[in-house]
Amino acid sequence: MTKISYVVTVFNKAPFLPSVIDSLRNQTGSFDREFIFIDDGSTDNSIDVIRKATSGMDDVRIVTQPNHGPAIATNNAVSIATGDWIKLVDSDDVIAPYCSELLLSNALAHDLDFIFGSADYYDMATGPVFPKTDIASLKTILFDDPLWTVLDRGFARVSHCLFKKDLFDRAGGCDPRIFSQDHSLFIRLMSHGKLGQIKHVVCLGPEDEPGRIMNNQAQVIHDASIALAYFLADHPGITADKRRLITKKVLSRVRKWEKKELGKGVFGQASRYYILARLGMVVSGATLVSLCNVIGDGQKLCVPAKTDLPVLQDISHEP
Repeated sequence: MTKISYVVTVFNKAPFLPSVIDSLRNQTGSFDREFIFIDDGSTDNSIDVIRKATSGMDDVRIVTQPNHGPAIATNNAVSIATGDWIKLVDSDDVIAPYCSELLLSNALAHDLDFIFGSADYYDMATGPVFPKTDIASLKTILFDDPLWTVLDRGFARVSHCLFKKDLFDRAGGCDPRIFSQDHSLFIRLMSHGKLGQIKHVVCLGPEDEPGRIMNNQAQVIHDASIALAYFLADHPGITADKRRLITKKVLSRVRKWEKKELGKGVFGQASRYYILARLGMVVSGATLVSLCNVIGDGQKLCVPAKTDLPVLQDISHEP
């Protein structure tokens, strides 16, 4: 039988974990499942909460690593997953009861490697509420050129995704040079597989949670941009239209940042490269990577100090 490995990366999310784990318990569908919780060096009582909330659940693994950020934690946890499919879940997101069944059934029906739904937020005062849904009536959107679609639209988040473990392995997982995992995940995986989308909410995150990465605008813009730049640097032979698309998006973002946040106007480096690119100059991926680092000027950005996977400690059976 098909098996889904649920991978939950955790860093100081104790208050949210009981609801997250309840949503995992309540997943409908006929498939085997395992649950992998990787604690990325939490300093709160997240591990104790995980142990208590998963009591009685089958096939639960709890592992820890020194703090390296969500991208590296995701790679480390997926490396020990035994499922055919990977279902990533952020440790403050709640997934709908029908989430896994909906995504898996449509991925199998259309022979997809990667499928995702929609994500939204819930009011922390009232809690998450999902509408009753006839999942059989929902349609899957298919993309002729998945990589172009991802480069162009910039999909992000992970709790609404389901993908084949084999695809993740072939693509090299999330880019370990980047703190957040979502932008590089879509780009890397879609250079290798078939993509589908269901425009229906399958997960909800807390609207006002102060610890979310997306609350740091500089981090979000930096990670989204440098994911594109690294991909171009790693794949210099991609088609000219994709190269131009990446170059335009990265330079536009950094240029706006230079103007708005650094007050450089037309005298910023990105503005000069933007004009040269419009005139036909080819800008290298390495140059774009360097320009992305401008976003870090005067900002508190998280950047992995090391890219190797740290040693995992399995604490599933510790008291």
